[in-house]
Amino acid sequence: MGATAHLGIKPGEYDKMIATLIPHYSQLLDAAAAAVDVVARTAPAVVDLGTGSGTLAQRIMRVRPRARLIGIDSDAAMLATATRRLGGNIQTIEENFERIPIPRCDVVSASFSLHHIPTGRRKAAVYKRCFQSLRPGGMFVSADCYLASSAIVQKRDREAWLTHLQHAYTRKKAESFLRTWAKEDVYFTLDREIELLKEAGFEVEVTWRKDSFAVLVGLK
Repeated sequence: MGATAHLGIKPGEYDKMIATLIPHYSQLLDAAAAAVDVVARTAPAVVDLGTGSGTLAQRIMRVRPRARLIGIDSDAAMLATATRRLGGNIQTIEENFERIPIPRCDVVSASFSLHHIPTGRRKAAVYKRCFQSLRPGGMFVSADCYLASSAIVQKRDREAWLTHLQHAYTRKKAESFLRTWAKEDVYFTLDREIELLKEAGFEVEVTWRKDSFAVLVGLK
């Protein structure tokens, strides 16, 4: 299922609406791009998994204007939005990134796309494929929701998410969002995600974190 169907919105509404749904959204993308700025070569080949409307890809272009971008997404409407945003700077592939080879590259990026992978086994397979696709010195970077290990902290973080949603929606609607997403989204703890990345071969850094949201970087 594409992002627009998952959220029940039109492609043109995505960029405006997503910030009302995801706490720290802009900060997360900026932090992911900042990690690329620190690590990546001058003109990297970047493969963006679940590229959506191209917001993370655009931020990467700001820090690496000579980057060569490939955006993979199964949602044709979102890829059209990404193409309008980035023009000829992005090559798009309409496909599920779990089903196709990841092109050889210097950076594999993702933002709020990997939590759609339902099992640890399948996520481990994706991470291994990411590692194999990267050239030596390459990097993986993902901005997403990663749960705390403690149930108490998870509860606090969930309440923080509800508080954010209530800036634009009622409490009832906010709780409905989280219940609906829980039927399709699978969030692992941050510790488990780090473990899976290390098992794939990466050296792992957490470059940004707030509540249940973080930027994870894997270095090859």
